[in-house]
Parts: sequence; C-alpha cells; structure tokens
Amino acid sequence: MRSRGAAIVALVLAASRGGAATADDLFNDAVVHEIRLSIHASDWQKLRDTYLEDTYYAAILEWGGLTIEDIAVRSRGDGSRNGNKPGLKVDFNHFAAGREFLGLKALVLDNLTQDQSMMTERLSMAMFRRMGLPAPRVAHARLYVNGAYAGLYTIVEPVDKNFLKRTLGEDGGYLYDYEWAGEYWFEYSSSDPAAYSPYPFQPQTNEKNPDPRALEQMIRAINESPDAEFIPNVSAYLDLKQFLDYLAIETYIGEMDGVLGDWGLNNFYLYQFQGTNAFMLIPWDKDVTFRDAGRPIWQNSERNVLTRRLLSVPDIREQYLQALERAAALAEGPGGWLEQEIDRIYKQIQTAALEDPNKPFSYSEFEEGASNLRYFSFARPNVVVGEITAARAGAFESAP
Repeated sequence: MRSRGAAIVALVLAASRGGAATADDLFNDAVVHEIRLSIHASDWQKLRDTYLEDTYYAAILEWGGLTIEDIAVRSRGDGSRNGNKPGLKVDFNHFAAGREFLGLKALVLDNLTQDQSMMTERLSMAMFRRMGLPAPRVAHARLYVNGAYAGLYTIVEPVDKNFLKRTLGEDGGYLYDYEWAGEYWFEYSSSDPAAYSPYPFQPQTNEKNPDPRALEQMIRAINESPDAEFIPNVSAYLDLKQFLDYLAIETYIGEMDGVLGDWGLNNFYLYQFQGTNAFMLIPWDKDVTFRDAGRPIWQNSERNVLTRRLLSVPDIREQYLQALERAAALAEGPGGWLEQEIDRIYKQIQTAALEDPNKPFSYSEFEEGASNLRYFSFARPNVVVGEITAARAGAFESAP
C-alpha cells in the first residue's frame, strides 16, 4: 500500500541522520509526509458517523516504509470535530501497553478544518520555539484511509510524558490539560483543590494519584496575595519570565483563544515540575491565530486576574513589553522569517490543499487565507511596536 515516493523520502531522511528513521524524521517539516491508515470500512464509517464520541477502532498505520499494526484511532478535537474530515488521535499502546512508534506513544492528526490557510498551528508552534519555549512539533501530511486520499492534515506531537522528557528532561511531575468549561480567568472560588481539578485542569499524568494542592495554592496566591507580596508569592509558582515570553508570543500572533482569549482561558497545558510547586505553560491547538493584525497587545488583560495584577506592576509591564519586542524581532518584519516561512509552507502544501476532497472551504478560500497570513506578517510589527511606544509614553492606563 505504501507509495514508492514516500519510501524514498523516508530512506533519504534516515540516511541523512545516519541510521533508522526517528521521530525527528516524522516531524521533519521540509517535506509533506504521507500517512496511510488501513481500517475496517464499517469501523471508519462508524467513526465518521459518531465523530462526537471517543470510541477507538483498530487500524494499521504506514509511514515512510514502516508499518505498525494493531493501533487504535478515534475522533478528536473540540470545535474542530468533523464527520466528513475527522481529526484523529492515533494511539500506539491502546491495545498493547508500553508499545511505541519511533519513540512516540501517540500522534495527533489535525484535520485543519478551522483554519482556511491550513498553516497557522505550524507557524504558531514555530514562533514559540523561536522564543525558546517548549512547543509541540508539527509537520504537514497527506492522509490516505483505505487507499483513498482523505485530505491534508498536520502531524502534531502530543504533549505527554515523552514530550516532557524531550523538552524538559523530566516527566515525573503533574501535567494538566486545561479543558474549557466556560469563561474562566484564574478566579479563586474555593480552598478545595477539587474545584480546579480534575476539571477544568484535567490530569494527564499521575492520574491514579493526583495531587492538585499546589494548583489550588497557586490560584489562591494569584487572587489573594496583598499587592506588596504579589510578585514574590506568584513567583514561587510561576517563572514570570517564561510566562511573559509565552504571553508575548500569544499576543504577537494574535491568539484569540488562549490565555487572553476572547472566551477565557483555553488551549494550553500546565506542568508542575517534579518535587516542586513550580508550574509552566505549554501551548496547544493554535488554529485561530494570525487573523487580526490589529489586535491590541492589552486585549483581555484586564479580565484575567493574573495578567491584570502582573501588568499593573511597572517592572513586570516593562518586561512584557520587552518580550513583545523580542517576539517582533523573531518574526523579522516584512520579508523576514515569518513571511519567508509562510511562503515556504504555502509552496509545500498548495497542491495537497487543492486536491483535498474534504476540506470545509473552497480552494479560493485557502488562497485567501494564505494572503491574509502574508498581510499579517507585514502589518503586525507596526501595530505591536506602535502600542509598545504608546505604553511607554504613559498610555497604559487607557488600554482595554
């Protein structure tokens, strides 16, 4: 079932690394990969008919000359769930505990149904990594199901113990997936840790022995610390430089559904380092970014308890502005890295997007999305730098 072209790509990648293929090859973004799934026709139809459910089905996966049998696939996503072009979670150890593929326990195949450019998540995660922050690897792929082209997808690295070990050098802490449950802005509602976990902060590690006490303590410190003690108290739980860098990237790329999203907190993981009360944020699901080049750098910052209190402190506000300047410098403005990356990815995926039979928008809308990205890369620096200048001139008090 494997195509000769896909096998050649895998062999070239492996040869360039001097050995067998690895996860680095799977996430190599210099090529559009080819992934083939074989699944019983009736199971595939059930998955599509019941795409709102999380039922697993047995399948076989082929990539780059490698085949792994008896894997599990299910529908996935929140607003992106789609019966015509399902987003998929691929689980390699669901039917065989401990089994991995290229050192991975699972994969996400993102169906790209909420982003007509089909590029924003890959660009977003690249921006986080350029800022020195841990973020999932993303590459594009053509997905074939039972031999038929199902469409253009992205392969997304899951945030799990393997990711933690690769990026942070440890995996023994507490990992939480923030699950949106209505507008929430880090308010403190109860001294009972169960008010915060398992919902909306859902444990992804140590599920059998959860301990969200430090989570409750952090949220209490955010809300109840006296002004004079706020920075040292919160710093006991959050590396403020890392958080401000994270916030600056979300702000620069115009994230509408993140920490300062329009509907409250969303789309991130929270990791508590092993043996400490220190937390850090890890980005996830960045498919509504790069849409509004004029989005204010203070958007929703007054609504979020943490950012409202942090950004009211002059030194911290200045650190945030400096982080925004670094983000703008990393994007490099007109003709720079971001614009070049948009053009590189566009040329990679153009044909696959054109031939995608299940995308929920027209090809002309895909082209419009790519044009909008180019406009964003051109216009965003002036907006951000202009607002930074205004803030330093004393305009912060009138910010939204």
